[in-house]
Amino acid sequence: MDENSIKGEHVTLLKRSIIILLVIIAAAAQGFFASARAGDRNSALVNGVPVTEAQLEAAIDEFLPTAFFHGSVTPEKRNEFRPKALENLIKKELYHQAAKGKGYAVTGQELDGAVKKVADRFKSKEEYQRTLKAAGLTQKSLEKNLERELLIAQFVAKEINEKAEVSDAMLVDYYEKNKANFLKPESFRIRHIMIKVDPTVTAEERQKLKQEALDILEKAKKGEDFGDLAYKYSQDAWRVKYGDLGFVHKGRLDPQLEEVAFKLEKGKMSELIQTIYGYHIVKLEDTIPAKQLSMDEVRDSLRKQLFTERKKDLEEKLLKGLKEKAKIEIF
Repeated sequence: MDENSIKGEHVTLLKRSIIILLVIIAAAAQGFFASARAGDRNSALVNGVPVTEAQLEAAIDEFLPTAFFHGSVTPEKRNEFRPKALENLIKKELYHQAAKGKGYAVTGQELDGAVKKVADRFKSKEEYQRTLKAAGLTQKSLEKNLERELLIAQFVAKEINEKAEVSDAMLVDYYEKNKANFLKPESFRIRHIMIKVDPTVTAEERQKLKQEALDILEKAKKGEDFGDLAYKYSQDAWRVKYGDLGFVHKGRLDPQLEEVAFKLEKGKMSELIQTIYGYHIVKLEDTIPAKQLSMDEVRDSLRKQLFTERKKDLEEKLLKGLKEKAKIEIF
């Protein structure tokens, strides 16, 4: 990814961090964490640093904030998210500690900007201060939380995102070694008419439906427009498009239909085809031959794919190393 993309990732991380803090503030202000605060319970210790029950509850809300605030999530359902939420909090604490250990720092300008973004989410300064107070937070404690989130975002941007960046040379090398993965398969534009047959029908009813399909086929053979016949008689979702399935490639249709349709000459139609769904008639309108996609055609999507893969691999290795050196206690 280019420099702008990396900065975009950093901004996204910051926005997400601010939203998490707003969730904590709002939930605490409404008394959701009262019991956790009163008991001052810890859910885990990471190198002696506590991960509190209040933090865990807020992390769970990050997964289902809308449902949470509407009170539609049962305690049992919330508990299903606890392991994942706790794992995420432990990861963030490990990142925070690693960031401090590597000397990362947040400037006063960065912190002031983040504080302003939080404050701007409230209608007035009074509402902002009132909400902080109701949540048991002070301006100083809010700033401390924001500084922590900024430090984590900075660490992730530098230690993962920037290192996951994909160079042009890497793109070309991957493309040349995996050209077969960038071959656009031959595609076929098909029109289709279907008369449905329920598996439970009697032999007599099946024969009537088959005759109905044969009558449609005969109309088509006599020159009636295939699309008009599809619109009038077909019993599938594509009827409204005059039976036009668009361009499809192998593996997209029922194998019995593909066996016939993909062997037709352009402009020709099939005889009656029977499948478990009923009786079908297909017509081949056009074909597009297989095409090798160029580097330019796949550059952007390939860069995103490789960046995502490298980012995932880097994060897994980084987290594994941090965990191996850490003392983590879960209660």
